Amino acid sequence: MNYKIAIVGSAEAVAGFALLGVDIVPVSAPEEAVEQLIRLKRDMTPDEKGVERNSYAIVFITEDLSSGLSPDDEKKLAKGALPAIIPIPSHRGSSGYGMQRLKRIVERAVGSDILQ
Repeated sequence: MNYKIAIVGSAEAVAGFALLGVDIVPVSAPEEAVEQLIRLKRDMTPDEKGVERNSYAIVFITEDLSSGLSPDDEKKLAKGALPAIIPIPSHRGSSGYGMQRLKRIVERAVGSDILQ
C-alpha cells in the first residue's frame, strides 16, 4: 500500500509543497485545521487484500496553527498510530511549539526531559 503525505497550513505556507507531491490543505484558523486533520485521519483506502487502512502516513501542520489546538483536540488526533501529525515551522519561522511538543512526548515515554 502506498501511503500519502499531507500538509495543513495557511495558503502561503503550503503552496510550494504541491510541487513535491504532497497533498496541500490550506486553512486559515485552528478550528478549520482541526476539522481538516480529523478528515485526513478518517480518510481510508483499501489495501491489496481489501482491508481499509489510513490513506495518510504523515500529516504536517504549521506551528502557528498547531499551537492553537486544544488539549482535547490533541488527544483525539493522537489516537492510533497513523497518521503521524508533525508540527513544522510556518513561512514566518519557528515558534518553538514543535520542540515543546516533542519534549512532552519524550518525557512521557522516557520519564524525564532528555532533550534539554
